[in-house]
Amino acid sequence: MAEHFLETDDIESSQKWLQKTKDLVSPKVTDTTTVFIHSLQSELFYYMGLFQFGTYEAKKGIEKAKQLNDSTLIADSYFFLGINQMEINAFKEAHQSLWQSRNFYPKQWAKKYIRSCIQNEHIYNNIAQLKFKTRELDSAFWYNKKAYQMALQNNSKRGIPNAEQTFGQIYYTKKQKDSAIYYFQKSVQSAQKSVYYDIVLLNYAYLMECYQGNPALSDSWFTKGTDLMKQRIVNIAFQRYFYNIALSVFKANNQVEKAAYVQDKIIAIDDETRLKGNFFIQDITTQYAQNENKLLNLQIDELTQERRYTFLQLIAALLGVLLSVLFIIIIRRKNKVQQTLLNQKNDISKDLHDDIGSGLSSILIHADLLLKDKNAEEKQKVLANKIVQTGKEISQQLNTFIWSLNNDNNGLQSFAEYVKQYGMNLLESTDIEFEFTTNIASKETMVINGNQRKHLFMCVKELLNNAVKHAKATQIEVAINAKDKNVLEIMVRDNGQGMNKENQFGNGITNVKKRVELLGGKVIFDQQAGLQVTINIPLK
Repeated sequence: MAEHFLETDDIESSQKWLQKTKDLVSPKVTDTTTVFIHSLQSELFYYMGLFQFGTYEAKKGIEKAKQLNDSTLIADSYFFLGINQMEINAFKEAHQSLWQSRNFYPKQWAKKYIRSCIQNEHIYNNIAQLKFKTRELDSAFWYNKKAYQMALQNNSKRGIPNAEQTFGQIYYTKKQKDSAIYYFQKSVQSAQKSVYYDIVLLNYAYLMECYQGNPALSDSWFTKGTDLMKQRIVNIAFQRYFYNIALSVFKANNQVEKAAYVQDKIIAIDDETRLKGNFFIQDITTQYAQNENKLLNLQIDELTQERRYTFLQLIAALLGVLLSVLFIIIIRRKNKVQQTLLNQKNDISKDLHDDIGSGLSSILIHADLLLKDKNAEEKQKVLANKIVQTGKEISQQLNTFIWSLNNDNNGLQSFAEYVKQYGMNLLESTDIEFEFTTNIASKETMVINGNQRKHLFMCVKELLNNAVKHAKATQIEVAINAKDKNVLEIMVRDNGQGMNKENQFGNGITNVKKRVELLGGKVIFDQQAGLQVTINIPLK
C-alpha cells in the first residue's frame, strides 16, 4: 500500500502505510522486509525534501542488506543514499554511492522479491544526472545513452521517459534546441503512456524554456502544465520546480503579470511545504523515539523471561545473587539504549540546526537584500517582507524546538535565562517596560526535562504575546522561583486591561491551561490592576 501511494504521488498516505508496516515488524529482526522499509523510507524522505533523513535511512538499509549478504538489496540502498546526497550537493559522496550501487547490482537476479527494486537503467540515469549537474556533459550523455538502451530493453515504464528527459536537458545545455524539443516531447509521450505525471509536468517546464522568447508557445506549455496539476495528483516538489522555471521564462519574456502570478504560487507552495515539513519533522522524531522504546521494551521482556527461567533452575541459596546480577544487566542495557536514543536526538537537533537553520538564514539574508534593493518593485518588496516575517517566525520556532531537544539546557538556570532573553528580544522595539526576577542561582543543580521546558516556555510565550498584542500594557513582569526542591513557580504580570468576556476563553488561554494540566500543575488567573498568571508545576 505504501509503495502504491508513492507511485501515485500521494506521499502523505504512503508515509502512513509505511508506519503501519513498521509497527508490525520487530526492530530486532533483520530480513528483506526490514531492508525494504529503510529503502522506501529513504525514498519518501527524498520526495519530502528531507534529504539528511533520507541518507540516514539509506545507510541503515545498507547495514542490514550487508548482514543478509544480498547484493541486489545493497545496490538498492546505495542508490537511495546517492540520490539524497546529490540533492544536498554532496556530489563526491553521491558519485561514490551510485558507483557502489552499480558495482553491487547483480548481472542476473538470483531470487524474486515481493517489492520492486531499482533497475540498472535507474542507476545509470542518475549517474548521468550527477554528471549533468557537474557540467560533464559528454560523460552525462554516455551514461544516459547506456541507461536508455537498458530501459528500452527492459521496457522500463519510468526509465524510458527519464532517460529521454535527460537527453533533452543535455541538448538544451549544449544549445541544440531542436534536439532538446524532440526528446522533451518524446518523454511527454512515454510518461503519459506510463502514467508518470510528475515527469510530464517537468517536460512541460523544459519545453517552456526551449520556447523562451516566443510568449505564445511558452504560454501554451504553461497552460498544459497548470491543466495537468488540476486534473492529476502531482508531487508538490515537482509543482514548485515547474513554477520556478515558468517564473524565469515569464521574466525573460517581460510578462510581468504572469510572473507575479507564478511567484504567488511559489510562495503558497513554500508555505504548504513549511507546514508539512514541520509536521513530518515532529512526526519523524516521535516515530524514532517510539521505535527505540519498542526495542527497549523487547529487551526488557527478554530479560524478564531469562530471569523467570533461571529462577526455576537455580537453588534458593543463589537466588539473591542472581537477582542482583540481573538487575545490574537490566540497568546497564537500559542506560545503553537510553544513551543511544539521546545521541540520535542530539544528531537530529544538530542536523536541524546546521541544515534547516542555515537554509533559513540564507532565505532571510536574500529577502533582506531584496528589501534594500532600490530597483526592486513594490510588490517584490511586499513579498520579501512577508518572507522575512515568516522566516523569523519559523526560525524562532525551530530554535525553541532545538533548545528543547538539547539535554545541556536541562538546568533551571538555563531555562530562566532562555525565558529572560526571549522577553527582552520581544519587547526590545516597544515602549513596554520589562522586569525579570528569579531566585535560581547559576550554581543551582535542579533540572527540568525537555518536555517540561518546551511546554512551560510556550505558556510564557503565549502570555507575553497576549500582553503585548491585546492587553495594552506598559509594564510586564516575569518571575521564576523554585519554592522548594519539588515545585517550580512562574509568574507573569502586566498592568494592562486584563481579560474580558471576548478573550478569556480564547485559544491562547485555553492552550496555557492544557499545557499546565499535561505537566500535572496548576494555573491561577488573577485580575487586579491588570492580569497576573501564576503557574505551579511539580518537579521530579
